[in-house]
Amino acid sequence: MKNKRLLAACMAALLAASSLTACAGGTTVSSGDNSGKTESTKALAGETTTGAAKDTEGESPKGESSKGEKTVLTVWHTWGAGPGTDAMEKVVDMYNQTNDKNVEINLQFVANKASGNTQTMDKLMASIAAGSPPEMALLDNFQVATWAQQDALVKLDDLMAASGTSFDGIYDWAKSGSQYKGSTYSIPYNGDTRALFYNKDLFAAAGLDPENPPSTIEELNAAAEKLTIMDGSTYKQVGIIPWLFAGKPIYTWGWNFGGDFYDADANVLTIAKAENIEALQWEVDIADKFGGKSFVEFAAGLGTGAQDPFVTGQVAMAVKGNFDIANMAQYNPDLNYGICPIPSKEEGKHMTWAGGWAFVIPRGAGNQELSMDFMKYILSDEAQTVMAEDSASLSPCKSVSEKVFGSKDNYKAFMDYISTAKIRPPVPVGQMLWDNLNQVLDSALNKKDTPENLMKALDVSINEELKKLE
Repeated sequence: MKNKRLLAACMAALLAASSLTACAGGTTVSSGDNSGKTESTKALAGETTTGAAKDTEGESPKGESSKGEKTVLTVWHTWGAGPGTDAMEKVVDMYNQTNDKNVEINLQFVANKASGNTQTMDKLMASIAAGSPPEMALLDNFQVATWAQQDALVKLDDLMAASGTSFDGIYDWAKSGSQYKGSTYSIPYNGDTRALFYNKDLFAAAGLDPENPPSTIEELNAAAEKLTIMDGSTYKQVGIIPWLFAGKPIYTWGWNFGGDFYDADANVLTIAKAENIEALQWEVDIADKFGGKSFVEFAAGLGTGAQDPFVTGQVAMAVKGNFDIANMAQYNPDLNYGICPIPSKEEGKHMTWAGGWAFVIPRGAGNQELSMDFMKYILSDEAQTVMAEDSASLSPCKSVSEKVFGSKDNYKAFMDYISTAKIRPPVPVGQMLWDNLNQVLDSALNKKDTPENLMKALDVSINEELKKLE
């Protein structure tokens, strides 16, 4: 057991949030941007609202405080304005109006303005160490193991059993992300997976069949060559940049080359598997084939949002998440594109990976049984249907995802592989691994060392860190 002093000492290092982990739930906002938030989400962004916490340094009103006769339970989250936040607030309103526990859920937006990153949850860790946490919090589910290892979360198994909450009908990826060393620490709320988006008009112009996208890495290589057009030294059009968007994590291609990153039985990270190294080497080879340093620099300068190079037609193929469907509709509704499984080295061995957010009860929080009643509700068909329909996030509940997205053609590539989706290793060094894999990718692309050397070195160092936490 780690004591409160260890919690406080470790909070900043352990919980620096990653880039590109933002899942379909909420759109993060920059420091100081409170536009679009409702009254219930403004309290800890520096604004005063009726009934909100007055202390913005991590103190929240305990559940015993009340509005009228209701017990108020506070939930901290880091989502800025967007459809994910709107959907979550709608679900909370539904619970507030219908629960028989005389409970009111109070959502509070918590941003670390010092870092300018709304996903940084060091205030939550500080509140746990101080013994004054909120009743619940919303976390990226792949970080749950880190929090659990630090004794920062309540084990939920007994509370789930007492309330009749179960994971029956939940996808394995959602369940696995919620557990650490055989115990459950979170209740999954939403999810997302990845697929290959491709521009049908550019395929046709290049003489490729728009209805027959690449299925293997070999086919992807061939299509990328035909789709890349140079104007002198300028990249007029690029077939694919493997590390762009949801293709950036080495996980994406490692799994599709037949690799894996974690041996759960041995509790060992398998970064240096031959298939993982081969995948990274392939990315370096793609860069070399299309210009080396100039290609890497070109990729680094590409935009986002309305300037997303897939949206503008500058990049013909890109790995993206189901959450990007909404972006396509917003920024270029006339874009003629298709979605297919991520190409794999071996025909038919396609793999995708899932992310998602989950509710947790911080250690030391009060009213845990009442909090579990709310978390049970968020897994209900009613709540999950609203979440999925309003936010376009996949549901961890199989029946809801199938009901909402099963008949939609543009979700087929996501739904066909959602049941077998991988997750980032649920280990307490998960965030560290994510950050270091991104550094390895950057180093490999910039020829600081070979993919093999970089991956083997990380394998040794990250497993040493994991052993320290056993």
